Amino acid sequence: MNSVQSLFRQNNPYESFVQQLTQIESRQKLLFEDQQKDQKARKTALGDVSEAISKFVSKIDEFQNPGNTGFQPIKISSSDESVVSMNSADGLDRPSDYNIQVDRLASNDIGLGQIMDGEAFDLAAQGAGSVTMTIGDKTETLSITTQKEDENGVMVDMNNREVLDVFATAISETFGAEASASVFNVSGTDVQFSIRSSKSGSEGAFTLSGATGVLAGVTDPMTKLVPDAANLDAQFTIDGVTFLRSENTVSDAITGLSFTLRGESTGNVQMSAQRDLESSRETIDDFMASFNDMNKIIRERSFINSDSNTRGPLRNFRSIRNLTLDLRQTGLLQTDSADPNTLSRLTEIGIGFENDGKMVVEDEELLNDALSTRPEEIAALFRSEDSAIAKMKTQAEAFTKSGGIISSLESGVDQKISRLDTRIAREERFLEDFEERQRAIFNKLQQVIDQGDAQFQRVMAYRNSVGF
Repeated sequence: MNSVQSLFRQNNPYESFVQQLTQIESRQKLLFEDQQKDQKARKTALGDVSEAISKFVSKIDEFQNPGNTGFQPIKISSSDESVVSMNSADGLDRPSDYNIQVDRLASNDIGLGQIMDGEAFDLAAQGAGSVTMTIGDKTETLSITTQKEDENGVMVDMNNREVLDVFATAISETFGAEASASVFNVSGTDVQFSIRSSKSGSEGAFTLSGATGVLAGVTDPMTKLVPDAANLDAQFTIDGVTFLRSENTVSDAITGLSFTLRGESTGNVQMSAQRDLESSRETIDDFMASFNDMNKIIRERSFINSDSNTRGPLRNFRSIRNLTLDLRQTGLLQTDSADPNTLSRLTEIGIGFENDGKMVVEDEELLNDALSTRPEEIAALFRSEDSAIAKMKTQAEAFTKSGGIISSLESGVDQKISRLDTRIAREERFLEDFEERQRAIFNKLQQVIDQGDAQFQRVMAYRNSVGF
């Protein structure tokens, strides 16, 4: 009996028995949790596959855009960046070279007043004045006074610098978007007034008229850096044709070509726009990469390896497993409406597939030649509604569209996860009750042992008292 007591008293041993029995009863819950883990892995894998397919479809959408020039990119350059720099040739429909001569850059209209002593008061002596200023279709009359209130509230004359500051403020407040005015410190106390148009070229030219009083004293002696407004426009010649523009950035002289005039030239500078084979090859590589990423993700998540007895989370979804095989077979088809002498298959530009579904360039020379000499046909191969590319897109979209194949599969997985959640919760409640029942049983057993031990101690005490 002592050995039984020792067994139950040592560190509350009945609790470990309760835990062991509960663990044995947890096998069903663990089975459900393993099933739930597998279903969650399937849902994650379906999300990965859906994302990869969507990227593949988006890449095709990008190439099917009529404005996309990925297969016909133009590389632009200038033989003298100090004269003209190239901005873009996104709308240029063919490679070309142009000779440009820049005779004059577009400039802002600038008027300069006379240099005067800023601390003198000769402007104020001319009294308040006004002037009418016109820029483009905007005409306003500006008026200023030449006196201010001092700290004692007495009206006093403003010095020349203060008068010019008031005039500059009036111009900025009235013509802030069209022109600005400044008063510059030339040297010592000498200042000079300046008006500058915000827009270059003849469109930004300004005129001052009808000046009276102090503003006649300021504006009548003003000189223009470019006296003739017409000479504010840029003037340049492209292949013998002369152009005038109000801005130095030009995008309407040659359709699809944008460039910026940087300086005058004494002779011709060449602007070149040629096929960019490196960029067009990158376009093809981007398309292949989007397909191969999708192919890899699908294969990694749906594989079955009988040798190692390992399987991907989507192993049971045949539609997913077969997608890349179906796309590979479709990718080898011909464009139904293609003319006999035009490119109609991926294989005709050197692109094929390996046994694992990977898209590869099988003939580099054939691809480079097609990109160099037949880029329009490659673009048509991607944009044609009945091409292999369009059919691959349709097949792929069936998986990712709303209510499509992946959506249906995810819905089924969600239902299974929900049912497993219910079963796991039910098992957890059962185990909680089971654990409490076992603990109650062992507690009763402990009480019996404690009672037996107490009786044993009383018997032993009695025996000792009577001499046994």
